[in-house]
Amino acid sequence: MGKMKELMIEMQENAYEIHLAKILGISFDDLMRLDWEILPNESDDGFSYGEIIQFSEDSPKSILSKIERVVNGNVVYLSPGELEQHFDYDEQFETIRHDKEYVKRFKDELTSLEKLNKVDIGDEYLKRILNRQIFIGVITTMETFLSDAFINITFDNEKYFRNFVETHPEFKKRKFELKDIFTESEKIKETAKVVMLDTIYHNLPTVQQMYLDTFKIHFPKIKNIYEYVRMRHDLVHRNGKTKEGHFVNVDDLTIDNLINEVNIFVHEIITELQI
Repeated sequence: MGKMKELMIEMQENAYEIHLAKILGISFDDLMRLDWEILPNESDDGFSYGEIIQFSEDSPKSILSKIERVVNGNVVYLSPGELEQHFDYDEQFETIRHDKEYVKRFKDELTSLEKLNKVDIGDEYLKRILNRQIFIGVITTMETFLSDAFINITFDNEKYFRNFVETHPEFKKRKFELKDIFTESEKIKETAKVVMLDTIYHNLPTVQQMYLDTFKIHFPKIKNIYEYVRMRHDLVHRNGKTKEGHFVNVDDLTIDNLINEVNIFVHEIITELQI
C-alpha cells in the first residue's frame, strides 16, 4: 500500500478525534494525550441537552487548562448534534449568497421568538427550558444576520472585498513569492470564503473589527450585547451554569431585554450599511 493511501486511511480513521479536537480548541496531539468518555446529558424525564465529555483525573492538567469550555476541571458540555456537525463550505456559502432577504428574515425570526416568549405553557420546569432555548435562539438570530450581511455585502462590492483582504489578520500572515502571485490571486476568493465562514459571529470584538475595517462604518457599542453572549455561552456550553457553578436565570423579562438590545444593535448596523 502506498504512503499516500495509508495517510488517507489514517486521516479518515482519525476524523472523529480531529473534529472533537477542533470543538475543544486544542490540537489533535493534545487530545490524544487525554483520557475521556462521552456520556448523554439528559434530564430525569429524558429531555436531551446533548452530551458530556468526562475527562479522567489522570488527564494532564496542562492540556485541560487550554480548553475554555471545561467545567469543574474535567467536564465539557456539548450541545445537541454538535459532535455530528460536518461543514460543507460550498453548500453553506451558496445558501447564504442566494438568500438576499436576511434583513426581513432577522425581523421575522425575532418577532416569532418574542411571541414565543409570551406563551403560557402552564409548567414552570418546561417554561425554564423554553426560555433557555428562546434566549439561545435570539443570539443565533443576531449571529446569522451578522454573518449573512457581511458575506453578501462584501462579495457584492469589489471595494469592500479588497478592504477585507487587505485588513484581515489571516491574509496579513500569508507569505508567498512573486512568481506565485497569479496562483495566489486565483485562490483568494476561496480563501476569503473559508475565512468568513470560519468566523464565530458571536465573537463580537472580532466581528466589530471586521465590519469597521471592511465597510468603514460606525459600529454600535458591544458591551451590553456581549454580556448576553456570555450568558448564551453558559447556557450552551456549561449546561446553564456559570464558571462558579451558579445557575443562569433566564426569565421572561431577561428575554424581553435581550430582544430589545439585539433589535437596537442590529438596526444601527442596518442603518449604517443602508440596507
